[in-house]
Amino acid sequence: MPRRLEICLTISVVYLLAACGGAQTEAADASDAVAREIVPLERESCEGSSETLVDANGDGRANIRHVFEDGNEICTEIDLNFDGRIDVTRIFGEGHQVLREQHDFDFDGRLDQQAYYENGKLDRKLLDTNFDNMVDTWVWCQGAYIVRLERDRHHTGRVDTWELYQNGMLTSVRYDDNNDGKVERWETYKLGRLVEVALDGDMDGRPDFKEEQGADMAADPLEPVSCDGTTIPDLARTASERARARRKQPAATEPEDEADDDEEETDRSSVTEAPAVEEEGE
Repeated sequence: MPRRLEICLTISVVYLLAACGGAQTEAADASDAVAREIVPLERESCEGSSETLVDANGDGRANIRHVFEDGNEICTEIDLNFDGRIDVTRIFGEGHQVLREQHDFDFDGRLDQQAYYENGKLDRKLLDTNFDNMVDTWVWCQGAYIVRLERDRHHTGRVDTWELYQNGMLTSVRYDDNNDGKVERWETYKLGRLVEVALDGDMDGRPDFKEEQGADMAADPLEPVSCDGTTIPDLARTASERARARRKQPAATEPEDEADDDEEETDRSSVTEAPAVEEEGE
């Protein structure tokens, strides 16, 4: 075999092996993209041995109901808009720490969110975003930040979108666009901005085509996503400072101050010192 042909064949084999290995890595990364089926949101019972009723607006009807067992509060029901229907149910555990919360955001009498807590901190949420009483969005939290999100974007009955976050910033999204239970589109993000899209053209569960996106990485990063809805200014400011450092922009000068300095220097140079006055008797 000619030496040149042997080298070309070797390079081709190495390239094919690397390509296959890369595809397997992508496929393995998509293996946790489980097309879970949606489930109904069901209201939890709030019953105990005793209760305390509170009329918050003085209309003669209880708006808050505290329920106790063995002297400990085990749950609370709250009517936020004073229409006689429960909008928030809060379940407590040991030490009066919140275990679960249920919310009716649109006051239609049906649940829209159920939140789970660990050690008193928000751990994950189940949401009904189209108000049909079925869970279509799953959110996982880590501290104040969202770390993972799954949703039934097309409302077909099972999850078709998987999002990953790092410190509250979106890093990747995977889509099942044809609802076959497999990922066909991958999006990669940096500082919350889209930088690459990969597509599976032959529907084998592996990306066949990748295209870089023209994200403006010199711009300030987007704000991180909070899991409990609160703002996270510190992380956003830190990321913004890192972005400015990468651009290596010098600190902005103040022309007015420079002009003032020049005028001051000019004034000093134009001053003529008066001759010394000799004292009498010298």
